[in-house]
Amino acid sequence: MKYIFATLALATAFIAGTAGADDSTPEPVTVFAASSLTDVLGEQAKNWSSENKRPMPRLSFGASATMARQIMSGAPADLMLSANPAWVFTLSDEGLLKTEPVALVKNSLVLVMPGVSLPATPERAVSAQLVKQATRGGRLAIADPAVAPAGAYAKNFLEQVGLWTELEPRVAISPNVRRTLLLVERGGLPGFVYSSDARASKYVTIVGTVPEDAGNPILYMAGLTKDAAPDADQFLAYLIGVQARAVWEKYGFVPLDLK
Repeated sequence: MKYIFATLALATAFIAGTAGADDSTPEPVTVFAASSLTDVLGEQAKNWSSENKRPMPRLSFGASATMARQIMSGAPADLMLSANPAWVFTLSDEGLLKTEPVALVKNSLVLVMPGVSLPATPERAVSAQLVKQATRGGRLAIADPAVAPAGAYAKNFLEQVGLWTELEPRVAISPNVRRTLLLVERGGLPGFVYSSDARASKYVTIVGTVPEDAGNPILYMAGLTKDAAPDADQFLAYLIGVQARAVWEKYGFVPLDLK
C-alpha cells in the first residue's frame, strides 16, 4: 500500500465537501494523536477553531498502538494522527477509515542528554560509539517499542548498530515519548526522543540525530474514521494546507511539500 501524500487539490476537495454543511453548531471533532503532537496540535486546533468559527477539537494523546486498538474496539474518534504509518494502515485494512491514509509531516529521532550545558549538535549523526559515550555503562531511556513508535524507531536503530542486546537489560521503558523526555529531564538519563520534543524542552541537549537511513524518515499519517463528522474532514484539510505550515515548522516538524 502506498502513501497518499497531501496536496493542495486534496485540501480543496475536503473543504469543498463541507461547504454545504448544516450551519447548526456541531459536536467537537475528536482526535486521537501521537503524544509527540501534544504541543503543536494544540496550537493548530486553536487556530483552526478560531479561523473557522468551529468548536475546539477534543484532543486525546497517547501511544499509537493503544489508540489504534481503542478505535478498533469502538472508541468514538473522528481522526487519528500516528507517528507509525502501520497503525493507520491497519485501521484502513480493517475497513475503519472513510478515505485512504494521508501523509502529514516528518520528524526525526535524536539522542538527548539532560541539561543544557553542552553545545547542541543536532547535525552530528548518532553512532554506536556516541550511544556508548552517552550511557557510560548506565541506563538509556526510550519509549516502549511495543506500543510507541519512538521506541520502535530507537530499538530498530540500536539493533542496526549492534547495541540492542547489550543495552536491553539497562533500558528504561516509558509508555510514550513524552514520558521518555521526562526521564531525561528529571531522571538524568540519556535517551531517544523526537527532534520536535527535544527542541521544545529547556532541559535537554541534542547530542546527535539518527541518520535517515537508520530508521528515518519518521512519517506521521492521518486517517479519517468511517463515521467521521464533516468538521473532521475540514480540520484535516487545514492540517495539510499551507496555512498550518508555519506552526508545524515552529515546533520542529517538517511539512511535506505541497504539489
